[in-house]
Amino acid sequence: MAVNGMAATLVRLRWALTVNQWRRSPFTLVMSIIGALYILGAAVFLVVGLTVALPGEDVAFRGVLTVLATSVVVLLWLVLPPLVTGVDATLDPRSFLVYPVPVGTLVRGLLLSAFTTPVGIATLIVTLGVAASWRDQPAALAFGLVGAVITAVAAVSLGYGVTGMISAYAGRRRVRETVSVLLMIPLMLGGIAFAQAAESFDTLMAGAPPVAEAASWTPFGAGAAAAWAAAEGRWGLAAVRLAVALLWCALALALWHLAVRRTVRPVGVGGGPAREAKAAAADPRPLRWLGRPATGPRTAIAARAQHYWFTDPRYMAGLITIPLMAVLLWFTGSIGEDGAGPAVFLAMAPITAWALAHSLSADIAYDHTAFHLHVVAGVKGTDDRIGRLMGMLGWGVPLVVVVAVATCAAAGDWGALPAVLGLSLGLLGSVCGLAALVSARWVYPVPKPGDSPFQQPQGAMVRTMVVQFGALLASAAMALPMLIPAIVFSVTRQPVWSWVALAVGLAWGALLLWLGVRLGARWYDRAQAETFQAVKAF
Repeated sequence: MAVNGMAATLVRLRWALTVNQWRRSPFTLVMSIIGALYILGAAVFLVVGLTVALPGEDVAFRGVLTVLATSVVVLLWLVLPPLVTGVDATLDPRSFLVYPVPVGTLVRGLLLSAFTTPVGIATLIVTLGVAASWRDQPAALAFGLVGAVITAVAAVSLGYGVTGMISAYAGRRRVRETVSVLLMIPLMLGGIAFAQAAESFDTLMAGAPPVAEAASWTPFGAGAAAAWAAAEGRWGLAAVRLAVALLWCALALALWHLAVRRTVRPVGVGGGPAREAKAAAADPRPLRWLGRPATGPRTAIAARAQHYWFTDPRYMAGLITIPLMAVLLWFTGSIGEDGAGPAVFLAMAPITAWALAHSLSADIAYDHTAFHLHVVAGVKGTDDRIGRLMGMLGWGVPLVVVVAVATCAAAGDWGALPAVLGLSLGLLGSVCGLAALVSARWVYPVPKPGDSPFQQPQGAMVRTMVVQFGALLASAAMALPMLIPAIVFSVTRQPVWSWVALAVGLAWGALLLWLGVRLGARWYDRAQAETFQAVKAF
């Protein structure tokens, strides 16, 4: 079979796999169509806006805007596949391990297949649309179209190349997990920095040309910058930038080629999962909960859950958001007027309590196939529900109390401490009770062990959103009895209402916690095997 024919066969195989998925699940087909229409519609809308608005504008302004727009597209490819979405299951090189396909041919086939997906088509639409915004200047248009194709190929190659290299090295898990979690810091704080810069539109616009000029020599904007130079009549510079774009594209393809080679012929770096599993099995230390050896089913489950909170990136991602949220609230409070800023900071403790408790709603799903250990061991529902709660509440309750005291001290409002504690501990208890029921009754797909904590399983987005949104509405409704006295205190500033908020929060939170554990345990005992089958199918 010719090389090109083999690459075309890979494209047909990719679509055969996709069609088979659609046949097995009509719901997946419907959601795929909706997602494709949304992505392609957004791309067309952006392109129409650029091609209608830019012709006739100043060349320098158009050049800056087109380079920055193209740079954003490449940046999204560089960030989302490695750290959020992963590789499309139908484009995973590991699916072709059993076939004698040369690596170069496999890369060409995967590249062609990538441009048959909605995201790949949208990438081409945007890059070609950016180039079409030079339609009133034929020479710039010609350079732009060539640069657009080169940029699109480089973007896809960079995204999947980086994803493959992260998967291939350092035990295949730890690098991606660590980078995925650490990436949250600049992503969340970057919004604050951008908001600060955007306070002055003139300052923001003044910084755009240097950024675009720098991007003109990178894989992000070199292709689009060639059209900019051609529009200014600098033909030599246009040719050089096009050559630079082509060089970056070749390097990106080489990276993807290396990643595929390392994926289909794995390298042993850092010992690999087998060695880690052997080391874990040989660890003589007993499970410990809050420093004490586990002596029963509840404490054993609590010890394991506590260990996961500080070692599993899917849990750690939630923990990292807590200090980042504190920075966000501090920034929000710093722009408050007439003393309103520090009061916003008091929301930190309730938010922390809600975030910790809500994370437990996916506890069984996070176990994935390891949940079979609970099934075969005959763990009772009450022991499972209470044990998982103990794994977080043992250190979560002190953490919430410390955050409440610290935020009241920072705001200089000690009178609000009982109300803040009541609302925070009440939310912690009530949402934990809700999570004890949801995690057993409504299991939903989550990232598998070893996947990026931000990676959404394919075809699961709608189901996850429905469960998450339902849990959010339920937790908001459960918070109303605790919010009423807290709001009355904030309005009247009468100390008695602050203490009423504390009493109501503790009592209401304890009641809902008991009720949630009871109902969750009942469903756990009733449908333990069915729950395992559902988790295994994700």
